[in-house]
Amino acid sequence: TQRSINLIMASSFAKQRTTEALKHLQSIKPTDGFITESYLTTDGTTLIRLKRRGISLSEKGYLEIVHDASSTGCVVGITSYGAGNVGRGVVLVEKNGAVCRDLRNIRVILRNPAASNVGNLRAMQQEREDNITRGATEIISEEDNKQILQFFVLAVLGLIVLRSLTSALLGLYILGLPLLYMYAISTAPSLESFDAKKELKRVLRGENLPEDHPDKPRDWLSQTLARVAATVTTEVAGLGGYEVTMTDYLGACKVASVNLLAANQVFYWVGVFGKWRFVTRRD
Repeated sequence: TQRSINLIMASSFAKQRTTEALKHLQSIKPTDGFITESYLTTDGTTLIRLKRRGISLSEKGYLEIVHDASSTGCVVGITSYGAGNVGRGVVLVEKNGAVCRDLRNIRVILRNPAASNVGNLRAMQQEREDNITRGATEIISEEDNKQILQFFVLAVLGLIVLRSLTSALLGLYILGLPLLYMYAISTAPSLESFDAKKELKRVLRGENLPEDHPDKPRDWLSQTLARVAATVTTEVAGLGGYEVTMTDYLGACKVASVNLLAANQVFYWVGVFGKWRFVTRRD
């Protein structure tokens, strides 16, 4: 309701006037430590005390603290409200910033903090409405149009370049795949070139292991021992028999597997690009 709105506005104005009065005191007496303290009475009324260096200037609180700038220049604690914008209260601080000793009664005109801004608010509202009206016909400026056009052109150029690169890569793939296949056929090792014992020895002495592998022989002694162990293991495994299976994939790749029957292990090699390469073994 309108009455509730008026009460809310009055409370807001009182808080603003109290804040302005406190700022005034702190500006003229910055070392006196003026502060305000709010508390709630038993009947639910919020009152304010004015303190200087932690000591209250009066025993009771006030509805608000105001600076009577238009008349006496004193800081007043309001005890009641009269008709219109009149407030009744007592002087707490003199014009020069000295604390009032007699707390004399005084009537002050309560200035509405927002009253001086009404004209500015109306002007701002009118300017906002004018901007909205003008913006309805000028939503996008000429400079914005240029930027949008530039972005559009760059996007189109990017799509063209991307499509060209994709087409070029696809062409290279289509052209390179047959060439790679022909090269693989021409360099593929023959099935007869696979020597099962020789390849087994290489695997068992660790030639296929990477350089940082802990089982990789590095010095002359460990390499010699690895060769001897590989030879003995291969010969012993050969006594139990082994099976060699060869598979040719379109002439470009061959797969060889050696099954050691006694050890129950299967070793796999791939022959491609002129060399047999060990792949893995399965127990």
